[in-house]
Amino acid sequence: MNNSFVIWGTVLLILSLFLHPLLAIVGLDESLFGLHLQGETLFSLSPFLVRIILAVIGIIMLIIGGMQVAKQKNK
Repeated sequence: MNNSFVIWGTVLLILSLFLHPLLAIVGLDESLFGLHLQGETLFSLSPFLVRIILAVIGIIMLIIGGMQVAKQKNK
């Protein structure tokens, strides 16, 4: 359980680095990160912004996971 933050943080960092190629492989495009209603775009996030968000969340999860592992080793 304690290593789950480290694992998820690593996964999110990898996703942030390889987001565009992964979307191309799966066959999705950047419109995935927007809200569309009846063909009109209500809002959309740029792929670069999505990558930054994923990277920041990944780093935070790595820090939390590292602190939990360190706390467990001190016991």
